[in-house]
Amino acid sequence: MLTASQLVLAQSPISSLIPTVGNTVTVKLDDTNYVTWNFQMELLLRGHGVLGFVDGSMPCPAQFTSAAENHTVSDAYQVWKIHDNALMILKTATLSSSAISYVIGNQSSCEMWLNLKERFASISRTSIFQMKTDLQNIKKGPKSVDQYLKKIKDSRDQLSVVGVNISDEVKPYLIH
Repeated sequence: MLTASQLVLAQSPISSLIPTVGNTVTVKLDDTNYVTWNFQMELLLRGHGVLGFVDGSMPCPAQFTSAAENHTVSDAYQVWKIHDNALMILKTATLSSSAISYVIGNQSSCEMWLNLKERFASISRTSIFQMKTDLQNIKKGPKSVDQYLKKIKDSRDQLSVVGVNISDEVKPYLIH
């Protein structure tokens, strides 16, 4: 059982994020917007000091204090699980119904994060080649300069998510 002081700790800072997530993460993750969703989620989680739960850098503490104490569940474990479950609720609120189906049954926010990344950001070599080709073939046409540059930036961002970065030296060659 948690003490009153542990419960206060367990409710901060994640509990304050849940009511505001709709204002902060403006898209619900689906097949078309992983880059935008991921960017907004990382900013939100990093800004509130809880990204470590989802990226695995703040792992779950041992569940039991010691074998000598008859397997008593540790306070650190209980508090960590409360934070992690709150993050699972928070992330679920930012998912489309189709994206939710990929995380049903996940046991931690880190597992959810990795499953979503694998599903929505993993790209085959053929897809990467196609994305590079699409980037090289962008033409201004009747679009405004702003629309044209946004299309180039969106293509670069998609490549960046899968680990392909276009250096500034290459940029001048992209303009047709």
